[in-house]
Amino acid sequence: MNKKVRIGILGCANIAKKYSIKAFQSLDNAEVVSIASRDFEKAKEWSSEFNIVAEESYDSMIKNNNIDAIYIPLPIGLHSEWIIKAAKHSKHIICEKSLTDNFDGIKTIIEECRKNNVVLYENFMCDFHPQHKKVLSLIEDGSLGKLFIFKGYFGFPMKENSNFRYNKELGGGCLNDAGAYTVFMARKIFNKEPVSVSANLFYSKESGVDMRGSAQLEFDEGVSALLAFNFDAVYQGNYSIWGSKGIINVNRAYSIPPDMKPEIELATNENLKETKVQINVESANHFELIFKDFCDTILNNDTKKTALIYEKIINQAKVLEAIRISSRENRKVDLSEIN
Repeated sequence: MNKKVRIGILGCANIAKKYSIKAFQSLDNAEVVSIASRDFEKAKEWSSEFNIVAEESYDSMIKNNNIDAIYIPLPIGLHSEWIIKAAKHSKHIICEKSLTDNFDGIKTIIEECRKNNVVLYENFMCDFHPQHKKVLSLIEDGSLGKLFIFKGYFGFPMKENSNFRYNKELGGGCLNDAGAYTVFMARKIFNKEPVSVSANLFYSKESGVDMRGSAQLEFDEGVSALLAFNFDAVYQGNYSIWGSKGIINVNRAYSIPPDMKPEIELATNENLKETKVQINVESANHFELIFKDFCDTILNNDTKKTALIYEKIINQAKVLEAIRISSRENRKVDLSEIN
């Protein structure tokens, strides 16, 4: 393979135009070759803007031998089809989250990617922002003491009714979108998987998709995560961690502009005296960081890392499936049930 991963952009989505294409083009280990759209005229328009080639169709991109990897920013309901087609043509894949809206779909995707030895990333770009590394270092050095609770909220005001998030056939729903971030971050911070889940999802009668929800993830050693997510609320995208010695508050956790310098608040209470310290974190483009890591994994042919990433994807999907079952059946669901 070349020293650069040749990238194809499968779909003219807003996130691709605003962040992803420019992030790929900024890297020294990636080259954006072309873009495909259901509307060829739109693909030509974008190709002119970003100085890349317009593909005639999604299929022509998948079959293009001059492309090593595909970036997929399509609606969730279309992910499985195009991930599997890309894998069958030995294309590495980085796809927006969530990869599917059901656990069986994840198993099929992973099986196909394993069979064809392709790298697969689920684009939780926040995973690579340095503020979370700083939070983990504070936990590791004992600043919080023994951890008890992770609390994560992610929600935003309703968008236009035509938005794919409200389309059941396109995999819409708050859990798959905003809720997935809170699940991902709870697992990242605790660095382990929950043993059980209790959840409620509230569905729109008009669209049939879940518009808001909440969940409690129970981990071993008495540790819990309390999560809430919403498609029709004032913006929140935060988390906090409560420990025996202190509390960490992260006020901008999931969607972080590249020029923002997020602040972490560490609150402690010793001898009845409360102390709050603001910890500054450098700004970072977390799209660039995850895309660079994706390309490095491909170029280094890091099969061990790829296997670990498959497992992370499966474990994330298991929790989302447990939330769906818990809400549907009105009961606590053990993660051991999901297989």
